[in-house]
Amino acid sequence: MVRPREPSPTGEGSRRSAGESVPDLVITSRQNPLIQDVRALLRSSSRRTARCVAEGWGVLEAASAAGAEVDLVICTPAAAGDPRGAEVARRLRAGGARMVTVSAYVFEPLSQVESPQGVLGVARRPPDASPAVLTGPRALIAVLDGVQDPGNVGAILRTAAAAGATGAISAGATADPFGPKAIRASAGAVFRLPLRSFRGAAEAAEFLRMNGVRVIIADPRGDHLDTQVSYARPLALVLGSEGHGVSPAWAQSGMRVRIPMAGAAESLNVAATAAILLYRAGGGA
Repeated sequence: MVRPREPSPTGEGSRRSAGESVPDLVITSRQNPLIQDVRALLRSSSRRTARCVAEGWGVLEAASAAGAEVDLVICTPAAAGDPRGAEVARRLRAGGARMVTVSAYVFEPLSQVESPQGVLGVARRPPDASPAVLTGPRALIAVLDGVQDPGNVGAILRTAAAAGATGAISAGATADPFGPKAIRASAGAVFRLPLRSFRGAAEAAEFLRMNGVRVIIADPRGDHLDTQVSYARPLALVLGSEGHGVSPAWAQSGMRVRIPMAGAAESLNVAATAAILLYRAGGGA
C-alpha cells in the first residue's frame, strides 16, 4: 500500500541516502506487497512467467522504443527528478505505465547493479516470434545453444541487433534472455530483436531445416576458417556454451567454422566469437 510518509520500520531510516528528499506519496517499507511481488519476480528463474524486469533509464527507453508493454515503473525520488529520464518517464506514462516512488532504502534490494540509477520497470515478456517473422530469404539468425551465462546471452543479442541480425533463437540450457542480467547486458536489444525459444537443440535444428535456413556452427576445432566460408542468407550462426560447445544435435546440420588464434590461446569468449561472425555475416551492418 502507498501512504503519506509512513514511519520507517526500525533501522530503515538510517539506511536512506543522506539528505534524501521524500515526496508526500512514497513506499518506505520493504514489506509492502508491491515490493515483495517485484522481489519475487527478480528471484524467479522460470521462463513461464509473463513478466520481466528492466533496470535503468537507458534500458527502459530501448524497451519503450521497441513497443514493449511496461506496466510498472519504480523509482527513487532522485531518479524521478533526473532530467535525463524525464522524457522516458513521460513516454512510459503515455503508454499506460504506473509510476511508483520508493525510498532509496526500499529500492536497494531491487537493484542488481553496483551503481544503480534508482529506476526499474516491470514489462510484459514478448511472445515467441512466429516462423514467418524469424525466417525468410534475408534471415540472419543468432542461435544460442546452451549459453548459460546471462551476461553473454545479453551481449550476443546486443551485438546481433547491431550487426543487422533479423532474429535470434534460444535453445536448451541457455540462460533466460528476459532475465534481469541478460536484459541489462543486451541494453534493451532483447525487446526489439525477434526471438524464439526451443526446449532443445534438436527442435531448433529441425526448425531451421524445415525453413530452408543454412547453418554455420562456431567451433574452435572447426574444419573451416571464418574468412573462407560463404555467409549467404538465409543463415543461422550457432553458438554453444564455452564449457561444452554446441549440442550433438547439430552434428549433421551445418558447416563448422573456427576463428584462428594466435599464441597459446585456444578460443574466444562466446560473445566475442559471436561479434566476429555476426559482423562477417552482416557485412558490417
